[in-house]
Amino acid sequence: MKFKYKGYDATAVEQNGTLEADNYAEAYAALSYQGVKVVKLEQTQASLAQAAEHFYLKLKLGGQWRAVFFRELSVMLGVMTLHDSLKTLTSAAKNHPSEKILSDLVAAVGEGQSFYEALGRYEVIFGGDAIQSVEIGETSGNLQDVTARLANQLERNYSTQKKVRGAMYYPLFVLMAAIVAAIVLINVTLPVFENFFAQRGGELPLVTLILLRGGKFLAEHWLLIVVALTLSSLGCVWIVHRVEGVKLLIDRLKLQFKLLREVELRNFFGRLSFLLESGVTLAEAIRLCAAACNNLVVRKVLTEIKFSVERGESFAKLIAKEKFPPLYVGLIVTGEAGGELVNMLRQCESMADFEVEEILRTLPAKAEIIGTLIAGLIVATLVFAVILPILDTTNLL
Repeated sequence: MKFKYKGYDATAVEQNGTLEADNYAEAYAALSYQGVKVVKLEQTQASLAQAAEHFYLKLKLGGQWRAVFFRELSVMLGVMTLHDSLKTLTSAAKNHPSEKILSDLVAAVGEGQSFYEALGRYEVIFGGDAIQSVEIGETSGNLQDVTARLANQLERNYSTQKKVRGAMYYPLFVLMAAIVAAIVLINVTLPVFENFFAQRGGELPLVTLILLRGGKFLAEHWLLIVVALTLSSLGCVWIVHRVEGVKLLIDRLKLQFKLLREVELRNFFGRLSFLLESGVTLAEAIRLCAAACNNLVVRKVLTEIKFSVERGESFAKLIAKEKFPPLYVGLIVTGEAGGELVNMLRQCESMADFEVEEILRTLPAKAEIIGTLIAGLIVATLVFAVILPILDTTNLL
């Protein structure tokens, strides 16, 4: 890895340059050995291999690791400094996939770099919203409280994701069973009818013929299809991340699902209430919430609200204008009028969390119904593909 650095030597002379090292910790150690006090150290370019390594590391760590990390860090910040807390976590992570990450964080913070900038090196793992929250806590002096709330938010989001995945297991199993049955039928049973009709000079029903031709095409070109699907998926991911218009469209579609919409509202109300409680102005709090949001549509709405608040417009009226759910709007109007906006925002967060839990409670049943209907459609198609040729054989005998 190549690094670009800026610092000062023992005589206070500015030092700039580049060096090569395996990681940030080794880069800091090399510069310290040379007597350079590092002010800024950043990787000159993130290679594709480096991005792939971080993605693989994220998979190895699992979805719950971030929440555990910030929870432990919050507890330790109550009794020791940030640098000592990170060193303690690093010593406890021997032979764990997170050891390299924590070592780099210790080296960066030990050299005087801000914590959120150090986390930014592993944005793929920690996420932009978490890094933004840490920046808020670090600049406001409330890092312990921010990491505690961040851990709560990550735990709730992880729990939501886990419940959604759990609800998908049954319908996916049913669909896989239907697909396996279709593969067996197409490759074993239907060819018998094809040979019979060919010998008798008859024609297979359209449904049976489509399944046969489709099955043969997949069997003969499966490798090409896999490659094409893989390249198409990678191309779609690249387009989504590079073309803002496409991502904006996808984010707008996401908000059509009540579960995803309520999760966004829960996170927004939670961040905003905490920032206001920490003494941040309303306009600045909205700006920080917009920066921490991954959904471009929500970010655009919050940015417009922020500019309007700076012009002196009522926050509650702006929320109502943007068509937030009426129940939340009522609470915010009451809170703004009575000087209890923080308490009402907390209430909104609790209500959004309740809505999320209610949706998750009924999600498995809905997923089972949808999965069963799709599997039933596949099975019905297969039944017609078998029965129709049997009925037509009477005309050929």
